[in-house]
Amino acid sequence: MASRLRALEGAFSQAEQRIVNLLAQDPQRVAQLSVTELAKLAATSTATVVRTSRRLGFEGYPALRLALAAQPLQLSTQPPAPLVADISDGDSAQQILSKLLAFEVEAATATVALLTDTVLTDAIVALSQARRIDIYGVGASALVAEDFCQKLRRIGVFCQFYRHADDALVSACQLTAQDVALAISHSGDTAEVIAALHQARQSGATTLALTANPRSALARKAHLLLLTSGRELGFRAAAMASRTSQLLLIDCLFIGITQRFPFARETLQKTHDIVRDRRSKKL
Repeated sequence: MASRLRALEGAFSQAEQRIVNLLAQDPQRVAQLSVTELAKLAATSTATVVRTSRRLGFEGYPALRLALAAQPLQLSTQPPAPLVADISDGDSAQQILSKLLAFEVEAATATVALLTDTVLTDAIVALSQARRIDIYGVGASALVAEDFCQKLRRIGVFCQFYRHADDALVSACQLTAQDVALAISHSGDTAEVIAALHQARQSGATTLALTANPRSALARKAHLLLLTSGRELGFRAAAMASRTSQLLLIDCLFIGITQRFPFARETLQKTHDIVRDRRSKKL
């Protein structure tokens, strides 16, 4: 629970943040409150309580109450001790490495906490059944998009990735209800990616968004939202902070898809062998 709260820091509305503060300050007490009582205590509506519960990855407030009952007396929304101090100009290479390791572990742990089995399974099923898959990403997210696309091609999936706005829009407008479009953006505010996913949805495709911002414009264009963690700390720009979490999720999706393809292992071996043989001949 604490990891989820830290990962979603800054993503809540004012009313949602009041609820989150109450959860963090006294989870045991909140676990005893009805949805109406919590709404009154947070000076908001019951609908906002339910929405906040779902934003935290629960089906509704009853599920959140059960989770809160198992929490310690107080939830810390502050990062673990190794992450309190950012990388400084005077850090040695070993200190930088240690801090980066701690940061990556924290980000990966928070990402796992954010994602439910239902969301992951729905995304895997949609991707597995797609006639064609488009993946959109700009900058560092384009590298993640290319990585995922390359993996899918290795098992025979028809997939294309696009980093340029015009190319993405041209492809997106040709998608159908049989297709899936995945957009990757840490901030969720990358205009080119938002436009492409919007067009894909207009074309009838199932849309997925991989982002760290659940309230972003990109998130609103998606049928399925895949949340990642990626808080920034000084030297850690957004691109660096998000990459590990994005790649972790991409690997999960790929393995899930592979499990549903009966000839995936055979195809992977075939593609591995042909590339290996070509490289061996060059040597």
